[in-house]
Amino acid sequence: MANETYDFHLLPVYTLKPVPQLVPWLSDFHLSLLLPVTAYWLVSFIFWYIDKKDYWAQYRIHTPEEFKQRNRVTVGEVLRSILLQQAVQTALGLSLGYLTDAGDFQGREDYDIAIWAGRVHRARDAVPWILALLGINAKTLASNLQMYAMSMVHPTTTGKPMVLLNSIIYPHLADGLDYGFTTWEIWIAKTIYWVLEPAARFGIAIFFSDSWQYFWHRAMHSNKWMFRNIHAHHHKIYVPYAFGAFYNTLTEAFILDTIGTTLSLMLSGLTIRQTMFFSTISVMKGVDDHCGYRLPWDPLQWGNEQNTAFHDVHHQSWGIKTSWTNPLALPLQSNYSQLYTTFWDHVCNTICDKSEEEVAQLYEKGRALARQKAEMDKKVM
Repeated sequence: MANETYDFHLLPVYTLKPVPQLVPWLSDFHLSLLLPVTAYWLVSFIFWYIDKKDYWAQYRIHTPEEFKQRNRVTVGEVLRSILLQQAVQTALGLSLGYLTDAGDFQGREDYDIAIWAGRVHRARDAVPWILALLGINAKTLASNLQMYAMSMVHPTTTGKPMVLLNSIIYPHLADGLDYGFTTWEIWIAKTIYWVLEPAARFGIAIFFSDSWQYFWHRAMHSNKWMFRNIHAHHHKIYVPYAFGAFYNTLTEAFILDTIGTTLSLMLSGLTIRQTMFFSTISVMKGVDDHCGYRLPWDPLQWGNEQNTAFHDVHHQSWGIKTSWTNPLALPLQSNYSQLYTTFWDHVCNTICDKSEEEVAQLYEKGRALARQKAEMDKKVM
């Protein structure tokens, strides 16, 4: 099996053709614009329904009284703003797609796998040289390992053990491996092409998106003009809820979401279908981070510090980093990270420095004040 070879001097010839559409009557490009919008309203509706039916009240971060008393913008204003924002972003997406002729093609998979196999082959050829730098003779090492393996196994398997390892340590020890790809090289190439390369692309998109969001978000809090004219709009919502997740000015939406997402996709090289997944999950995560519920079975809140509870602290008037302030700007708010990781909050020391006990007390104080105000309003009426 390990001695089967493939000629790599003649790379596979390929012909590109469009990838068949997932939906017959809708192009993948248009679907990539539709799915995030659909996900926004679907996930928001689910949380609205949970709130309306008062399910799982024990997992609420805020009470209904807080929602009514503390927010400075009506639900109607939020919904109109979101619809306008999504209309503008969709129009920009359509324009960008037509300008770049966005679309996925297939047909060169075998060619790309062969390219990766060639890289693996050349990397394998470098192993003897690396061992030589360490003072180890690759041919002697391979032969000794083979002899040792042969002495430890049943006679009927003689010649089979260590073939793979030896072909890596000293590639030219085995006949027929000089001018072709071995089966294991093809297997590694396919793993890289189908698994590791897409994973790396998603990793790049996530890291760039998180970085873009963090530093722009922090800048909008640090600069008084930017906060007042661009970002304060979003902070009219002190008690976050799902429908209000992307309640922003058009300027903020353009900077954070439109430009940030576009650059993430361009730098990472995600395909249209990978873009569908990334954009849809990003929107679902953004909605979930504003849902107002710490649901233990919510998969978007599993195993990640960046979740609903983390971002809710950022929306509170007391969510200020008390250990550091900038006298030339606004007080330094905490927990700027959005969507996927809290990497930059940790690196830049902008994580909320209040203890769990302090946070719990502050939340309880907010609930008590909202109850008192609600009771006073009832008396007035």
